[in-house]
Amino acid sequence: MSILKRSSKKGIEEMEPKEAFKEIEKHHNDPGFIVLDVRTPPEYQQEHLENAKLLDVKSSGFEEELEKMDKDKKYFVYCKAGVRGCNAVEKMHEHGFKNVTNIKGGIDKWKTKRLPVNE
Repeated sequence: MSILKRSSKKGIEEMEPKEAFKEIEKHHNDPGFIVLDVRTPPEYQQEHLENAKLLDVKSSGFEEELEKMDKDKKYFVYCKAGVRGCNAVEKMHEHGFKNVTNIKGGIDKWKTKRLPVNE
């Protein structure tokens, strides 16, 4: 049974927070596995997932920054509630990223599952 689910939104892979947490823990020291926070800098400063890299999907330089990133790495993307995460994943696919998963429900759903955040 696969823990990845395709959302109805353009075939984006999504994963429930508890399963995502297990994957993140399993790849904790893997440089080929990136947790990507696509919220704003103030949101990130308030709270974020451990070792998450910040790249605001609404910033004017988002797509330019994507071009600098390694498209062969595995990315787990999250936002506040899931919408910006899906938008970021769509843009990443447009830029040639193949291995990208959205954390379903974003950090809000993550917290409802009592999973750890850095504050």
